[in-house]
Amino acid sequence: MATLTAEQLLKKHLEIWSETDAEKRKSGIAEIYTNDVEFIDPFSLFAGARELDHFIDELQSKNPGFVFTPAGAVNSHHHIASIFWHFGPPDKPDTVTGQDVVVLKDGRIQKLYAFIDGLPPQSI
Repeated sequence: MATLTAEQLLKKHLEIWSETDAEKRKSGIAEIYTNDVEFIDPFSLFAGARELDHFIDELQSKNPGFVFTPAGAVNSHHHIASIFWHFGPPDKPDTVTGQDVVVLKDGRIQKLYAFIDGLPPQSI
């Protein structure tokens, strides 16, 4: 695989999270995430590509027809990148909004931190 820019990597990242074909999604995960990828959002914390695939599958089954779309430009420096996103059906693409921050290792996503807008503040 050729090294992707941060912009290309995060575009592909959102495409994978919207992919409903399980085999295409698994292939995409293997391409752009490390095998031990860590995921953290306000509700979940886990590690591993297989766990990531399962999480995406569950998210899609709970939200049929929803897709992720970028909501701004990619920001990046050093080995960190971020993107704001929308998640929703075609007629209301911004049903849920948020931001993903990723840590890269050897051109792949090693850590993924998802922030979801509109949630009450949480204790640290």
